[in-house]
Amino acid sequence: MYVAHYLAPTICHLLAGSSTPGVFKSLAGLASLIGPVVGNVTSAQPIAASLARLRQTANRIYSRMRLLGLNETQLSERCSLAAIQLFEDAEVPNLTRDRVSKILMNRRDVPAASAARIISQAELAVLSNVLAVSVEWLIGQEENRDPVVWNVLANPDRVVEFEHMREAYEERCSENIVWSRSPVYAFTSEAFVRAFNQVHFGKKPNIPNPRPLVEFYNSMARLRRKWILRPNRSFKYTSLICRSHFEHVACGAGYLSAISKTILIGNLDVMMDAIRNPSLRLELVILNDANDNALEALRDYEFLGAADNLFSVWGYRNADVGWSENPSYSKVHRQLLDRLTKDRLCHNVRETVDYLKSLQSRLRSGPKIDVASIDSSARMLH
Repeated sequence: MYVAHYLAPTICHLLAGSSTPGVFKSLAGLASLIGPVVGNVTSAQPIAASLARLRQTANRIYSRMRLLGLNETQLSERCSLAAIQLFEDAEVPNLTRDRVSKILMNRRDVPAASAARIISQAELAVLSNVLAVSVEWLIGQEENRDPVVWNVLANPDRVVEFEHMREAYEERCSENIVWSRSPVYAFTSEAFVRAFNQVHFGKKPNIPNPRPLVEFYNSMARLRRKWILRPNRSFKYTSLICRSHFEHVACGAGYLSAISKTILIGNLDVMMDAIRNPSLRLELVILNDANDNALEALRDYEFLGAADNLFSVWGYRNADVGWSENPSYSKVHRQLLDRLTKDRLCHNVRETVDYLKSLQSRLRSGPKIDVASIDSSARMLH
């Protein structure tokens, strides 16, 4: 599955790092990247053949404007500044207030006759930059059967726009379920996150300079904790993790023995507090390791998450990130995660807390953990 995703020669793969200032010094360069997705710049082709696609893009622009507290005038002013940074003077797109208003007219069921019927590649690049989201998300990927794949090492600065995109889907979902090989950031202490990222990502093979990767995941952790740890959040957030993976990480086995006992014990306290707080709507599901068929499908991943059937996101073992809103991914991934959820070690919060306390007692009373016992039960998974 990984090879097919990674090598698929799609426009979206090429887009996955090209919306930062200074990248596009000419519209020709931008056109070579985006190509047929939105049409040729000079011929000003529409972003899609249907009004539905224009409506979706207009709605996504508007939703980001509301979140950032921008009106049409303020958005236009920011676009003017960004356009100068992104493009040569002779090719700067002119997103005036009137132009922004005509684009947003497509939000109506029946757009006015003066509504924009074209959004150029250059305009999309400027809008995505100002709104801190990706071009891929603005134009939509429901009809694209190839996922977007992001080389994090090549473009670590995209963490903010990636998180904004993920938050947009979470705001619309009832539950976001994430399977991972290590505890997700919202459930863990800041001290543990920093120690784990330093040890884990610093040990990635074939990465001569792991520092950008470590800093990327530290930044992602801060954003995720701030977003998820909000009382009365609208959606439920569920973390799935296999027992062998969880004990290996939470108890500092193997190379993770570099993490101090104090941090590990404190982290388990944070996890217990998090799942016992009903206002946070957090559920930690420890999975039995016996579901070989389902877990085999996850062999090439560090994590896999799905916000209802709207969107799925995953991390590859080489640290690349992929995402899709096409049902061939989002729906299938959600079904897989739902199947995994049924094979749980603990069936309620009390049992989960008791399990975490037992690990904490083992950490306090002796060696961190018997590495051999974990490795033998998790051999298939690693």
